[in-house]
Amino acid sequence: MSTYFPHRMAAVRHQVKFYYDILSPYSWLAFEVLCRYQKPWSLDLQLRPTNLGKVMAESGNKPPGMNPFKASLMSRDLQRAADMVNLPYKPLSNFAESLFIRGSVPTLKALAACQTTHPDLMEEFTRQCWLGLYSRDVDITDEGNIRDFAAAAGIPDVDRLVELSRGPEARQQLIDNTTEAIASKCFGAPWYTVTNPSTGRTEKFFGQDRVEMLGFILGKKYEGVSPPS
Repeated sequence: MSTYFPHRMAAVRHQVKFYYDILSPYSWLAFEVLCRYQKPWSLDLQLRPTNLGKVMAESGNKPPGMNPFKASLMSRDLQRAADMVNLPYKPLSNFAESLFIRGSVPTLKALAACQTTHPDLMEEFTRQCWLGLYSRDVDITDEGNIRDFAAAAGIPDVDRLVELSRGPEARQQLIDNTTEAIASKCFGAPWYTVTNPSTGRTEKFFGQDRVEMLGFILGKKYEGVSPPS
């Protein structure tokens, strides 16, 4: 029994806020595992596209790839982790260009527009963006590719979504998500939080390997990266 969340709350649907940037491959790993646990753990997974560059700047953190020791392990580590989670990950052909030149802001704004207009399709739209970047190595900031991701996710009004992504509402939603993440002391991605409705205390998690700890906090059984359906 969890001492963090009382046993009497076992039937409660816990809201987990998940802050991520498509540029973060480790966020993809955590995202897929959390999605697999939505039903077994009765999670209300709230996806929050977040500007990781702003988070890094505000927290004083640096991407792991900027550290030569971490960078020397990162590619192999990601491949092993993706194989374990059963994801079709492929290394980027030009890591620096994809992350530091192209970035992800247009994609994040499209996701923010989806967050407000089609929240039920956020999961699949997010997944299609990650598949585009880390499986097919395409430019995720290209409008044509964003349209393809949205169409593959089943968004019925792609033109409207793209139009909204250029406007002030999507921009503000992305700012709000990022500000909320920073207010919770986020310093990287993936970052996820769950709040005990009885005490108001928020538990925070960083990294793709903290899903098991989330289960422990909630008093839920962790059954690996692919729980029985």
